[in-house]
Amino acid sequence: MIMAVLLLATFQQVNPSARPTARVCGVDRWAVKTLSDTNAEHVDLTDVTPTTIADLNALPARRWAEPGRRHPPEEMTVYEVDGIVRKVKAEADRDVHIVLEDPESPGMTIIVEVADPDCPGARESPHVEALKAARAMLLSLLRLGRPSDPRPLLGRRVRVRGVGFYDFPHGQTGRAKNDLELHPVLAITALD
Repeated sequence: MIMAVLLLATFQQVNPSARPTARVCGVDRWAVKTLSDTNAEHVDLTDVTPTTIADLNALPARRWAEPGRRHPPEEMTVYEVDGIVRKVKAEADRDVHIVLEDPESPGMTIIVEVADPDCPGARESPHVEALKAARAMLLSLLRLGRPSDPRPLLGRRVRVRGVGFYDFPHGQTGRAKNDLELHPVLAITALD
């Protein structure tokens, strides 16, 4: 809970309308997003596939039918990419939305989302400790600048490890061509 309050305070300058009472956890494919679905225990967090944002954009697009079902192999795979932070936003569902751009392929972007480990679903995930570690890593990076301002992350090169997740297009900034995201993020570190 302390991290959730700290993160909310972190983004109040950027999003002054954010209030604790208005912030609820997500709904759309929430169990898949928080690694709390029935197949989450089969996602091997130690089997990491290094790739690029451009290569992830080139994967086939998939549309999901069942909210709790994963699309193998992408949604069973842990990917690791390097990218330049182009946007950071606290979402209403308590995730932190980060847009990364491929440093070798300008214009190729992907969304990565750091889940709130205090949300229902995330708390019950067999991988909750990894979710907590990722949130702590993000908070540590935010503290490098002013704690109430995520802008110091903008333009920084980071390495992100996360599970593949197909979202549906709903006007989100920075989405991949195929709507693939890394959600949830399992690790985020600065490279510069």
